[in-house]
Amino acid sequence: MHIERLRLTDFRNYHELDIALPRGLVVFRGRNAQGKSNLLEAISLIATSRSFRTNSEREAVRWGAAGHFARVEAEVVRRKDTLDVEVIVADTGVEAPASAIAQATSGAIASPPLPAVPFRKRIRVNGMPRRAMDLLGKVTVVVFAPTHLELVTGSPSERRRFLDLTLCQVHAGYCRALGQYQKVVTQRAALLRRIKEGEESPHALPFWDEQLATLAVPLMRTRARFIAHAEGTAGQLYEVLARDEGLPESPLHLAYEPSYKGPLDVADDELTAAFRARLVELRRREIAQGANVLGPHRDDLAFYAGDINLTTYGSRGQQRTVALALKLAELAYIEAETGDQPLLLLDDVLSELDARRRADFLDAVSDLDQVLLTITDATSLPETVQTRAYVYSVEGGQVTLEASPASEYSPDSSMNM
Repeated sequence: MHIERLRLTDFRNYHELDIALPRGLVVFRGRNAQGKSNLLEAISLIATSRSFRTNSEREAVRWGAAGHFARVEAEVVRRKDTLDVEVIVADTGVEAPASAIAQATSGAIASPPLPAVPFRKRIRVNGMPRRAMDLLGKVTVVVFAPTHLELVTGSPSERRRFLDLTLCQVHAGYCRALGQYQKVVTQRAALLRRIKEGEESPHALPFWDEQLATLAVPLMRTRARFIAHAEGTAGQLYEVLARDEGLPESPLHLAYEPSYKGPLDVADDELTAAFRARLVELRRREIAQGANVLGPHRDDLAFYAGDINLTTYGSRGQQRTVALALKLAELAYIEAETGDQPLLLLDDVLSELDARRRADFLDAVSDLDQVLLTITDATSLPETVQTRAYVYSVEGGQVTLEASPASEYSPDSSMNM
């Protein structure tokens, strides 16, 4: 899979951008705050409908944009077909004129103008409106940015978010079950609080126990299968990237740590019944706390080398290496499950790696369909990589092709800004 063309309108610091992108390694070089990361953010938006940099996509709308909208369009070539994906994000804090709404949703001023109906985000795939959930899996992506070190060092919620985003890109059923599960958790927690305050009877809990258990089982099973698959790939990559760190000879181990401690390798009905029985055992504790204490919303993922828990005792370098290995294992899993290799977006990853580890990491991704990498300094690229990379200069929202492999076709470098 690769992005063949990317178009931006009033997105971050880009007023207008229309750029053809090649396959292989694509490097965006420039000083900080010039727009490099904005390009990767735009691509992640058309894949997941979400930004990996902020929880408020309205921040992506260029300051002073006449229509108070940002538009991202991409032509995506997959193994079997090509998709045209468009995501429009509105600055909902501003009253937009009807004509701007019409232009943002149709590409041209409609006559008569469409009514000014407020919206936050609109998605189209091949011209047809789609929900955000429908977009997941159409274009798959793996993103690594410096903040993703929190996959290893951060709270369990960071690791659960990683699991959920990965699996929602691959398994539509997982995503549906997750959405339903989150609603059940919220409603059951509200009931537990009312019971704690004496406002409700505990007799209502068995119904919600059944709902919680039924939805928890497919989530736990899918997470466990992914982690088992990812461990082999992550272990191999970690061995290469961490070969001089003096760790025990034991390989990297990924440990799924669900809050439910019973065996998972049993029949669905047996696992559901056991989970439900455990909820009954925890009844007094849950009522006393007024909270759900069991379920996938409390799961975690741990990383071990030998007996060393790398989240707690690993060095900064070891933790960074685990995060890199985990991201590439995510990529391998998505490709194995979908048959399409996801896009790999690397935002300022090389700056925190030494020269040897940079070379090893870039060698590990050298054969991927499309890798988009941001850097501030061209010297961070090993010479062997420079000879086969497409390098673009990014300055103040202007993108210019600087260098391309001499033996390969150079894409159309004409861009309108």
